[in-house]
Formats: sequence, structure tokens, C-alpha cells
Amino acid sequence: MTLLAAATAQPLAAQTGKSCDASEYRQFDFWIGEWNVVETKTGAVAGKSKIESLYDGCGVRENWEDPELTGGSLNIYDKTDGKWHQFWIDSSGARREFIGAWEDGKMVLVATRPSTAHSGRTASIRMTFTKNADGSVRQYSDAKLQDDDAWSERYDYTYRRK
Repeated sequence: MTLLAAATAQPLAAQTGKSCDASEYRQFDFWIGEWNVVETKTGAVAGKSKIESLYDGCGVRENWEDPELTGGSLNIYDKTDGKWHQFWIDSSGARREFIGAWEDGKMVLVATRPSTAHSGRTASIRMTFTKNADGSVRQYSDAKLQDDDAWSERYDYTYRRK
């Protein structure tokens, strides 16, 4: 009994070693940095963002700012389901929970929730993050309603290091 109590009293990390050493935890590291963000097609300023590694490399935090909105996300790879999870909140009161994975050299995250514009229907929002050859990052987002085949563009941003 005493041995069981001692084992459960130790923090989980102390019992298992460093928790986030697996290469999957590094899949989103290309996004880490301080960025000026522009619209990819026009070059117009979209905002700025600071992305940082947290908690011994277990998490990635995004801090977004544009003239009309501030917000941010916490991101983590979950080894129990083999997926990335992102929880976004912002100054408009919105929240989204994205789930995804590293696919073909890109991070692809999808949130599914009831549509605010179409009562009784579900909407999916997809974000695709791609590291460009010049070190910039493209974040492309599109959306669709349930039972629709076509995705419609929401935005297309390029992150350029400050």
C-alpha cells in the first residue's frame, strides 16, 4: 500500500521521463517565431503573430493581433490519438477546437461545429499550414457545410519573419 501511494504521489513526468521527446511534437515547430502576416494574393497587411514553444516543447502557443481582433491558440500533439489539437479563442468571444495531423508535408487542422449561418447544418473549417522554401509559412483556410463537396476559401495568409 505504501509503495502504491508513493508511486501515485510522483508527477507523471517523473514516472515516465520527458514526455514530449517524440518527433511528432516537433511537427509544428516551423511555425514558431515572430511574424508579420500578409494576405498571400495581395500582400496587404493582415496582422501579426507571435508563436512560441511552451512546457518543455509539449505545446505551441499562438498570439494573434490585427486591427479588429486579438486571439490565440494552444496546440498540442496527443500521443493517445495520434492527432494535433488546437483550442482557439478570441476577442469576439469565438472559440474553436481543431483536430488534425501532419499530412504530405503540411499541418492540416479541422474544426466541425453547428453553422451560425445555416440553422440545423454543420460547418467544417479547415486550416492548412505549409512551410515555404524561403522560411515563410502559408496558412490557408477554407470551409464547407455538411453534405457539400466543395470547400470555399476563407483566407490565405503568408507569415513572414520579423
